[in-house]
Amino acid sequence: MASWMDYMNNPRGHYLKKTMFDVLKERYASNEQIIERLGTTIMTESDLSAFFKMVRDVYETAYLKAVNDHKEQLEKAGITARIVSETRS
Repeated sequence: MASWMDYMNNPRGHYLKKTMFDVLKERYASNEQIIERLGTTIMTESDLSAFFKMVRDVYETAYLKAVNDHKEQLEKAGITARIVSETRS
């Protein structure tokens, strides 16, 4: 368990760990070692923002690929698929 002093020395690293735990849930343990290492190298707010932007970009790219792959499979089965984004007012 991390001590208060560890947290004070690297609050961004602890924020990274908490956020990744919230996102990965049961998969966190298998990624904990690399997350720990990343936490020691993220020193600035800019580093943290850039890291989470990269995570969002990877997630979005994978999601859009899955959506497009699904659309292609539906179209091969003769089903017309139109994918639209929801707009919120």
